[in-house]
Amino acid sequence: ACPETKGKASVRGGGWYWWEEVTYWVRWDAVMGFIFENPETKKETMIWIEANQKRQKERGWFRTEIRNGEKKLLDFWPNMLVLFTLQNYYEYSKDQRVLSFMEKYFLFEMNVPRNEFLTSYWEKSRGGDNLYSVYWLYNITGKPWLLELAGKIHNNTANWMQQSSLPNWHNVNIAQCFREPATYFMQSADSAHLLATYNDYNLIRRTFGQVPGGMFGSDENARMGYIDPRQGTETCGFAEQMTSDGILISITADPRWADNCEDVLLKSFIAAITPDMKELRYSTCPNGLVAEGVSH
Repeated sequence: ACPETKGKASVRGGGWYWWEEVTYWVRWDAVMGFIFENPETKKETMIWIEANQKRQKERGWFRTEIRNGEKKLLDFWPNMLVLFTLQNYYEYSKDQRVLSFMEKYFLFEMNVPRNEFLTSYWEKSRGGDNLYSVYWLYNITGKPWLLELAGKIHNNTANWMQQSSLPNWHNVNIAQCFREPATYFMQSADSAHLLATYNDYNLIRRTFGQVPGGMFGSDENARMGYIDPRQGTETCGFAEQMTSDGILISITADPRWADNCEDVLLKSFIAAITPDMKELRYSTCPNGLVAEGVSH
């Protein structure tokens, strides 16, 4: 759904369309509004939440479908961010429409052929976010078919269980997606899934962990030969690492994840934003001695 506000959407393929930019913004705008009970922020957030409710089709899809010639392309990645927003909204409001909306959407996902589900780069990498939302709904409703969908999502997500490699080396993907096997562990109870997440965490840091502050050096992507503190990390990577830490401590009760979250927040994340939180830098390097205070 895309209410025509503030120009936060673009036109692609003849219709209103938004990708991750708006959905990320709404996700955190909602959190701030609900936590701090800010009337203006909550009002702004509800514009988007209500728009999603109104735009959901009978079959469950709720965004504009992008056309490539005669074929409709479904991109599941931005939807995962919407689901996080709705989960936060439900926990604040107990609005029962959220449960109906998510169930209808997950039934849609159940009916998508496997060869058309989580096929592109971003959605395939980040399927763990979709998985987490399915478990969230299952823990409320207890409907068994949701576990079947969880298995489908896990099997269609990129393989984050490799012993000595990763599906890709994009820093945000690593910080966000390494938790997927541990998330699936909640259903499988197979220790291999849990250990795979720990292995991913250690694997990237063994080579690219010369960067202090809980992260690893990668700029956009981790690249062999570029392993020292001259390499930075995206601000998005900081945020996703802290999100992963929060989810993992709830799964494992291992204080390592709380320690890492604190490390990233106090030693990395705050260096990436201005004190008024109105500006940030794309990539932050430990030895970046001078940070421009000028917008570009």
